[in-house]
Amino acid sequence: MEYCLNCGLQLRGRTDKKFCNDHCRSHHNNELNRNYNAALKEINSILKRNAGILKKLSENGVTKLSRAMLSAAGFDFNFFTHQAHGAKGEVYHYCYGYGYILVNDEELILTTFENE
Repeated sequence: MEYCLNCGLQLRGRTDKKFCNDHCRSHHNNELNRNYNAALKEINSILKRNAGILKKLSENGVTKLSRAMLSAAGFDFNFFTHQAHGAKGEVYHYCYGYGYILVNDEELILTTFENE
């Protein structure tokens, strides 16, 4: 390789060199990761919003509510950080430390990771 992958200047020095300096190397790698990092930011934003909604409801003493009420608050059921299984095989969905368990198709119970 004779030219910098970032700026196109002719390279000098080692034969396996890909960039002319640290700035070009850093800029090139940042450009490669830009879309990936943007997707991570968007997903983490949704997860934070979901956790915030669950936290606020929990702090206000809400323990049981409908799926529609949670959706109306802006909750996205497609995103959660992890799942846990209870003693009876029930599945808890969590957004960081706050979560829920589906009682049926429309009802759910809020929980926290420590309470399981």
